[in-house]
This record gives sequence, C-alpha cells and structure tokens, in this order.
Amino acid sequence: MTLVESLLSIAIVMVIYFFLIEIFTVLFRITGLTREKARFQVISMITCAGFTTSESEIITTYKRRRKIAVTCMIAGTAFNVLIISLIINLIGSISDSDVLKDQLVWIISIIGAFFLIIIITRIPFVSRQIEKLIESIARKIFSRHSNSNVLTMLDSYDDDAIVEIYINNIPDVLKNKTLMESNFKNQYNLNILMLKRGNRTIDISKDTVIQNKDQIILFGKKQTIKDLFTYKVDEEYEEEIINNKENIITLIDNYGSDAMAEVEIYVLPDILENKKLFESKIKTEYNLNVLTITRNEQSIPVTKDTIIELNDKIVVYGNYNNIKKIFIETKND
Repeated sequence: MTLVESLLSIAIVMVIYFFLIEIFTVLFRITGLTREKARFQVISMITCAGFTTSESEIITTYKRRRKIAVTCMIAGTAFNVLIISLIINLIGSISDSDVLKDQLVWIISIIGAFFLIIIITRIPFVSRQIEKLIESIARKIFSRHSNSNVLTMLDSYDDDAIVEIYINNIPDVLKNKTLMESNFKNQYNLNILMLKRGNRTIDISKDTVIQNKDQIILFGKKQTIKDLFTYKVDEEYEEEIINNKENIITLIDNYGSDAMAEVEIYVLPDILENKKLFESKIKTEYNLNVLTITRNEQSIPVTKDTIIELNDKIVVYGNYNNIKKIFIETKND
C-alpha cells in the first residue's frame, strides 16, 4: 500500500470512527440516557479505554442497553485494531523522503479534507440533521413489533426533564380521551410542549387526543414520565428475576456514590418485613430515603408509618451500595 493510500485509508476509517461515536450516542439516548452520559459511556466503550464508573450500572441493568453496549465494544475493538495496523503501514510507507516530497500535495489534501469533514459535522445545523436521521432509523428499528414506548431524554434539570416520546402504547389515562378529559396536566403536572403526527406538527389544545405513533415532547418530573410512559424491564429478564425471587433494581440516576434507584419488591428484606418505615431504621442505619411508593398502579403517601409490601414499586435515594445490600444481597431464606 502506497503512502497516499495508507493516509487515505486512515482518514476514511477515522471519519467512520467519529460517526460510530455519534450513532451509538444517539442509540443510548433513545433508551433514555442524557446526551452527556450516553456520549461518555460510548467513548469509554468504543476506545476500549476501560474507564468505568457507577454510571455503568445504568447500562447493565437494562437489556437493550446491554445489547447496544456489546455491539459498541465489538465495533470499537475492530476499528482500533484496523487503525493501528494502518498506522504501522503508514510509518513503513514514509521511509522514502523523495516519495514523501512527491506526494506532499496529496497528503495535505487528504489531511485537509479529513478536518473539513469533522468541522462540517460539528456545525449545529448539520449535527442536528445527522442526529435526526439516526434517531429516525433507530426508532423504526426499536419500535418494530414492540408495544413499548421509546423515550429519549433531551435534557434534565434535577428531578425534572424534557423527554421526547414515540408512542407505541398509549397510557390508560390518555387512551381515547382529550387532554381536558384526561386531566393530564393537573393530575400529573406534565406539560406537552410539542406533538408530531407523521411529518406534521399538531397544534396542542384541550381537545387534542394522543394517538399511537405520535411523537410528543414532555416537560415534568422524570419519575412521573417514567411511570406513565417508560419501557418496562424486558419480559424475559423480569420473568427470570421473579422466578428466582429477587428484587429488580433499576438505576435512575447517580451522584457519585449516591444514587436514585427504582426497586420492584418481590421479596421483602428482613429490615422492612411487617415494619413501619420508622421502625425499620432504613434511614437511621443505612441513610436511605424512600421517595415514592407505587402500589397497584396507585401512588401511596410516604410517611413514618408506611409499611412496604410485596409487589410495591419504590424509588429510593442514598448510597448505591447500601441499596444493593438491602434489596439484593440481604434476602429472606
């Protein structure tokens, strides 16, 4: 392989490499991660840097993300090996200084074209169009033969978030009802900012009815949006855990060693069995705060006298290791 061919091959592979990072970032965003977290995890995986944090739990606790992660790591390894081999070949090609001088114009042109492509793709308008194209393709793949909604976290503000949702399964509260009839805004304090149906943007009014295949953008509490619209844990994964009598922990967000996690209770830890929250000492001994409790699809007030029951779904905040210790590692015999 000549010097120009080696350099051109490296440039092409590097451009594909950068596009792979963007593609996998969008894929993770569609599963509900913010752009910052998705991009960090993708760069970590695709470069094979091996840099992991507690945020990796966000990937490993959800089957679809695990599949994307495996594909990302395989693609990253393949491209890293290819790039290294091309660089070795390039070094062998530049040993002849006369050849280097003769092909200098080609070399400069290839390098210039490479940086020009990278700069163009960083232009906000171009970047948005590329993301929209990838999202459009990914949504069709993810939503095919699926009854679950596709959530994409656009931005988050502590407990609040702007979330884009592709509707495959209309929640009961909205099914065959206008927004006014559903009392959606007053009951859940969620605001629909935009509604797209096909390629058309629909004006939002009190008489609007949400339909399957609609695309909406919501603002409100992340947990409320998740409870109403989010995907469930994959059925085979959920069935496997339930059959083994284990609780399901889904990491919602993390803050260093602390985390906010959703726990589906299928076996009560000894510390909580038949005990009120203040009796259980879950807060005093483990410094964990139970934020919400959902029982039979209804929100239960959290007080010192509340007793957590089997099949409850709770959101808890505190040290993530303590959460796992109580709900996974400590189980009844």
